Amino acid sequence: MSFQDLEAGRGPGGSRRGELLNNGGRQDATQAVVSGVFQINTAVNTFQRLVNTLGTPKDTPELREKLHKTRLHIGQLVKDTSAKLKQASETDHHAGVSASKKIADAKLAKDFQVVLKEFQKAQRLAAERETAYAPLNGSSSSQSHLRI
Repeated sequence: MSFQDLEAGRGPGGSRRGELLNNGGRQDATQAVVSGVFQINTAVNTFQRLVNTLGTPKDTPELREKLHKTRLHIGQLVKDTSAKLKQASETDHHAGVSASKKIADAKLAKDFQVVLKEFQKAQRLAAERETAYAPLNGSSSSQSHLRI
């Protein structure tokens, strides 16, 4: 099974998307948060690897552009996942929602916060290194549009 299958809501037993939607949409929002946290975590790991390359011989304007695009991508994932987490949390306040679903959603919220903290740490390190080092085969003016 590929990540695209998971993202599309298909599990090992075939298409689960219909099953998820038939549960009043509640499980679908939770599944979207699970997928979002996974995607953010994967992207943050990529971002951290790129940050670790800053200041090395592989530090190029292209690397910094990739770093910038990855940062923007993570920002969009965070925005989307945050909205889904809010949606899942709101359904937890309805009567008839199981305690296990509330616990699972609370754990997801904590996982989301943990991955956000990791991203913030990586962003601080990136900012320090981007200012401390210039890319090796490019002028410093070519990177000025990458700073936020």
